[in-house]
Amino acid sequence: MRPTRRGQIVKYQVPNESFEKLYVVLNFIEAGIRSKARIYQLKTGQVSMAFAKDLEVDEGQTFELDYYLKYGNHDLF
Repeated sequence: MRPTRRGQIVKYQVPNESFEKLYVVLNFIEAGIRSKARIYQLKTGQVSMAFAKDLEVDEGQTFELDYYLKYGNHDLF
């Protein structure tokens, strides 16, 4: 599944590395085949842009984050 909205957790295979890193979609720019997403790496805090076709949504972690933000006991926002 490709990202379609802000707040989704995605996996992105960084060139020259053998593992996938986790990112959060900050902005999604719909442009058909050239759609892009501004992503935030969870481990280092680096912000970058990537084509949506190169990203894959981690549905399990996205669901857990959505659930936590809706029902969890937190003071994030």
